[in-house]
Amino acid sequence: MNIEDIYISLILRHLKKEISESEKQELFHWVYSKKENEKFFYNLKDIWETAQYQSIAKTADTDAEWQKLVFKAIQQETDHFHKKSVNTRTIYRAIQIAAVVVITFGIGFFVQKYIPEETNYASVNVPYGAKSELELPDGSKVWVNSGSKIKYPTNVNNKDVTLYLEGEAYFDIVKNPKRVLTVKTSTINIQVHGTSFNVKSYNDEEIVETTLLEGSISITGKVGNNVIKEPIFLKPNEQATLTKSKQSIEVGQQSQALKSTKEVANETKKNPSSVIPKIQIKEGIDVESFVMWKYNMLVFKNERFEDLAIKLERWYDVEITIKNEELKNSRYTGTFEKETVEQAMKALSISLPFKYHIDKNQISIQKI
Repeated sequence: MNIEDIYISLILRHLKKEISESEKQELFHWVYSKKENEKFFYNLKDIWETAQYQSIAKTADTDAEWQKLVFKAIQQETDHFHKKSVNTRTIYRAIQIAAVVVITFGIGFFVQKYIPEETNYASVNVPYGAKSELELPDGSKVWVNSGSKIKYPTNVNNKDVTLYLEGEAYFDIVKNPKRVLTVKTSTINIQVHGTSFNVKSYNDEEIVETTLLEGSISITGKVGNNVIKEPIFLKPNEQATLTKSKQSIEVGQQSQALKSTKEVANETKKNPSSVIPKIQIKEGIDVESFVMWKYNMLVFKNERFEDLAIKLERWYDVEITIKNEELKNSRYTGTFEKETVEQAMKALSISLPFKYHIDKNQISIQKI
């Protein structure tokens, strides 16, 4: 067994959760010693945890079929990871590792784990100015906010169930210890364990918020090419806030999910201009204020007018133009429930004076 084989073995032991602490330290020292090692490790980890290859055949009876099947799976994952043309050498090395997985666990396990059966999905698209409530086949309930889309499988009793969300939704999931249910957004993945929680992940907003009311959830995913290295677990009345556009990841109170402080410091020295974002974990928050939208109440606290305007656009199905930079940075606190859009504009203009003009669904706002 050469040195590369040793680390392949350690990777497999890590994925199977059979690795000792000393072996884990040895493995991650190797992973972060070279960029190619890190990419290689996370390609395999991605396949292990999240790969969804619905377009690939379910079974393979011969070695040739298996190799074609594995090659396509690894190629798709590598495309997704690099977002560039596939490097043949990288794919070949990944196929070698996939072979080790098959040798270790068997072809049946590989096919079942990484190339799942075709899943039928239903979807709900909620336009601006509206909301929707749906019940999944197992009795779980989902409230979908305006300007949001959700896709969910028609069978939610499989071992692995994935829902896809763009926008905001509140989930009340029935506990089922025999399945793994995951909510995927464009950035983070949320694994659910019988839980009530809210996720806000609009494509046109920088902030992704995950707020836990009851139960347990864990967060994984990517920010650009950077991976949350270990799941981040939330407890009730906690909120995880992520800024999408940053170039690396730092998590307060969840250091097990990150590179060490020393590694981050070394990277900063190499690239002083890099910005380190934070996944902030807030404890003991007023979680109800983040889910009042499902009761038709728009709650905002010390919110910039420019950010509030985005919420108002979805809430009332309007387009708002703020023509003054100072106004954009004004902050508002309040609650709208049954107010019309004109009543909302009037209330805001009394708090911090501005003048507005409403023409059908177009609202223009400028400083007095």
